[in-house]
Amino acid sequence: MASGKSTVSNWFRDWGAALVEGDRLGWETLARTDVAAALTGAFGPDIVSPDGSIDRGRLGSIVFGDPRAMERLNEIVQPPLLARVREALNAAPGRIVILDAALLTTWRLEPELDGVVEVSAEEASRVARLRASRGGTDAEARARIRGQHLPPVAGARRHWFLRNDGDRADLRRGAEEIWREIERLP
Repeated sequence: MASGKSTVSNWFRDWGAALVEGDRLGWETLARTDVAAALTGAFGPDIVSPDGSIDRGRLGSIVFGDPRAMERLNEIVQPPLLARVREALNAAPGRIVILDAALLTTWRLEPELDGVVEVSAEEASRVARLRASRGGTDAEARARIRGQHLPPVAGARRHWFLRNDGDRADLRRGAEEIWREIERLP
């Protein structure tokens, strides 16, 4: 979260890759009637917005910082979401398909992919980015970041690592190097 992965994914899309956005697929999954009903049953009616959709902010305030609540959320959302992710990957056009997904290692999809580009940044950088994009306090941003508890990349055929604590130009140079390697893959 707030590491720069979507920025890198969008560059890859601009350079010719098809892009599958995990966050968009997550929104679609939360909009499913069966998923919304299960979430409301597990976390209460306060997570429902006036328009009837799941309020991700309210849901996030419940699950981030509470490992049991996060586990329950994942039990409900991950099976239909992973099915949708696999479907989108299989349907994406072109030779190079990028999956932009913060929770990739939680889903354990690494062995199914040709490689993983991991974008990482120090917590202070991520807190600042998260506050700039979503508002809130430093404590709320830290709780969201720490609530992810992502396992390390495991089982990937290839693993590229990009550090994003410098400026945008540094990140782009690193992304371009990785892109050139990806383009050369069979």
